[in-house]
Amino acid sequence: MKLKVAFIIAAIYMGLIGIGHLAAPIAMSAGVIPADAPAGMAAFIRHYSGLFLSLAVLNWLARNAEDSTARKAIVAANLVAFILAAILDIFAVITGAGMAGLAPASTNLLIAALIFWASR
Repeated sequence: MKLKVAFIIAAIYMGLIGIGHLAAPIAMSAGVIPADAPAGMAAFIRHYSGLFLSLAVLNWLARNAEDSTARKAIVAANLVAFILAAILDIFAVITGAGMAGLAPASTNLLIAALIFWASR
């Protein structure tokens, strides 16, 4: 797989996650945040949509980048983001947030593996 394809997959995934957290923050956090969470909690969760959407834009714009120090930095940032997200999702499951966290954990690990493999 080419790094371009991995960046496109990551961009689409992060774009969907970002839009979801912006439009329906409590629903996107199902199993972790109670459905009757206060409005302040929803506003706090919406802040993360900016991070997700910025990584989506970064990956989309970098999809055609030639091998360079900048592209290596983008790969490293993606690996940190996706691996850390997977670890935190697994930790949430272990500490009682519910088994639903295994789906994003698996997706995050898969995308990290794709980016790592494609960047070799």
